[in-house]
Amino acid sequence: MKGVLTIFLLSSCFYLFAEKLSFDIDYLGFNVATVEMSISIDEHETIFDNNSNFKIMVYSKSSRFIDFFTHSYENLYTVYSDAHLRPLKYIKDIKQKNFLEKAETLYSFEEHEAIYFESISDREHNYMILDDTKDFFSALYYIRSLNLKEDINFSIDVAGKIVLVSCQYIKSESLRTNIGTFQTNKVELTFKWYDNVRKMRSDILTNNLWQQENKLNFWFTNDKNQIPVKAQYVMKPFNVNWNIKGYKE
Repeated sequence: MKGVLTIFLLSSCFYLFAEKLSFDIDYLGFNVATVEMSISIDEHETIFDNNSNFKIMVYSKSSRFIDFFTHSYENLYTVYSDAHLRPLKYIKDIKQKNFLEKAETLYSFEEHEAIYFESISDREHNYMILDDTKDFFSALYYIRSLNLKEDINFSIDVAGKIVLVSCQYIKSESLRTNIGTFQTNKVELTFKWYDNVRKMRSDILTNNLWQQENKLNFWFTNDKNQIPVKAQYVMKPFNVNWNIKGYKE
């Protein structure tokens, strides 16, 4: 039955999960970074005796503007997930000014445990996860696989700290982007810390997200692909925007 369910999920969601996305990240009207993201079917990697179903790869690099004024970075993330887009293995290769990280996190949902190992400093850390825990990138694809007009709740692992996420539909609106004008569904994500565990230090791209006082808005195309054409992290003093610049199936 489990195998049949997996095959059904893979076949029914394949149109969503064979693509490449690219984004510009803007702050105060300046381009500060680019993000290249892809997802594909993967049934070859074995983690905790489970074959992964999806492979997500993300490459992000700071712009020359950021390189000149603040911390430059060039980061690579690889996520192997199951059919429900729960991470099984999350690999980070972080090359950031004043901070390097080569880490793997293995997730065991049977044991409700994640094992983090960082090879540069030879650090290992075990911590608790929940049944619905995602990482930052698998969470994006998970949301896209659901009905955006219904409330969505799950948890996310933020550098060893579990954060509860609530996603609510806000409105439908037309949005002009670099790849065209689309009718979109806007959703809003809000966050609540599961406990008082402190998160580990991590990369500049994902480390500061998911603060309780902030919100994250997404605009998804109103079609079967539900492409994320824009994201806005609402924070003080200024918002951070992700704007799509390329999409390829």
